[in-house]
Amino acid sequence: MSQLTTGGTDFSLPDEILAVIPMDPYDQLDLARKITSMAIASRVSYLESERGRMKQRMFDKDRIIFELREKLGHLQRVCQESESKLSLALDENVSRWSS
Repeated sequence: MSQLTTGGTDFSLPDEILAVIPMDPYDQLDLARKITSMAIASRVSYLESERGRMKQRMFDKDRIIFELREKLGHLQRVCQESESKLSLALDENVSRWSS
């Protein structure tokens, strides 16, 4: 590991990196800008992909909620019909035993 000294500040960097870093400070800044741009683009791409996955999961969950609400509505109707039939049967039995 070698030392890169700039303006009185020492930076410890591996020799492999020092071998490819330009010596001119402006070229170093340009290289840093390019590396930063690549890192940002990579992160944005990852976040967009993650957003797509999350959006799909949200749609899937919304579909499941819709299906469950449909089933609930059906079961409520069946329950009401059963209660009506039971009430009619009870009324008929009460009428028979009252007569």
